[in-house]
Amino acid sequence: MASVHRRPRSPYFHAAFRGPDGRLILRSTKQTDRNSALAVAIEFERAAKLAMRGELVENQAREVLKGIMARADTGETLRSVSVADHFTAWMTSKEARKAVKTAERYQTVVDRFLASLGPRAKKPLTALTARDVDRFLDGRVKEGLAPRTVILDVKIVRTALNAARRAGLITTNPAEAVELPDVEGVERGTFTPAEVKIITDTATGEWRALILAAYYTGARLSDCCRMAWADVDLVGGSLTYTQGKTGHKLTIPLHPDLLAHLECLAGTDTAETFIMPGMANLKTGGRHGLSEGFKRIMRKAGLDLQTVQGSGKRMISRRTFHALRHSFTSALANAGVAPELRMKLTGHKSEAVHAGYTHHELETLRAAVGKLPGLSK
Repeated sequence: MASVHRRPRSPYFHAAFRGPDGRLILRSTKQTDRNSALAVAIEFERAAKLAMRGELVENQAREVLKGIMARADTGETLRSVSVADHFTAWMTSKEARKAVKTAERYQTVVDRFLASLGPRAKKPLTALTARDVDRFLDGRVKEGLAPRTVILDVKIVRTALNAARRAGLITTNPAEAVELPDVEGVERGTFTPAEVKIITDTATGEWRALILAAYYTGARLSDCCRMAWADVDLVGGSLTYTQGKTGHKLTIPLHPDLLAHLECLAGTDTAETFIMPGMANLKTGGRHGLSEGFKRIMRKAGLDLQTVQGSGKRMISRRTFHALRHSFTSALANAGVAPELRMKLTGHKSEAVHAGYTHHELETLRAAVGKLPGLSK
């Protein structure tokens, strides 16, 4: 029969009970009240008997722990959170703190991960294993996704589980034991001013405005498509837009070439909300998306989509529409524009910093954009 006694120099009562092999076991109950300590000791003994009979499976062990807490009257309960419940709660916190596009990206990964688990998604979070994450990774690879995309997916799962570990819901993160796929050296390429001119000369219709907007503002494809006339100040020579990825509002001085093209478009009699109304609601990805449309323009212009460098470990320089954003930053750097100004122009500062722009700062940024070479020269 379990018993309790206070050991010398210890504030806690210790439990004495027989283990599965019959030997006497002494364990601290972490209780200073004799009745509470005895209740814990009884539960210890019950767990030992279950283990001796081979009946102490995970669920039963959790019930024993619940019984210890209940009998000890500690005022605490054993938390049992399912995998689905944790990821759902984690996504709720991310939706409140992240930009819409980022939250959507996280939600896609969470949905796919839970779907890969099937019924196991309802199991306790502690039951999740590295093999579960491995199966998710393998499934994403079989879908034909790029290695970098798969790695990002696993890192999002890993981040969610790290949050669970910090909260004390799990002791280790099973995603950290998963080996990520190898990635061939890939970097985002850039365009020279001469190449941008070739592309814009090849482009027709709204594509020319789209390419000029990306090169002279550094905005992402989806942001360029949604630029509105209401946000353009032709007199002051500036454009204001909100980044879909970060939610930050940026005010960009208009380069003379972009300003001239917008003035030409504004001279038409047609009233439109968006600068490029035909592209405002089109998809950017997919086989028929705008990204693929840009690649077709590049091929028509006779430009390479990517180049391979190095004879040993290959380094691939890939050039997509997003390379125009990199070209914008690189051209500014090559022109000697300070890093802090480049970061303001690309939106790498907080929204509070951007909101605190002064007239003097805008003129400084205008001078920075003016250093970009004109395509008509």
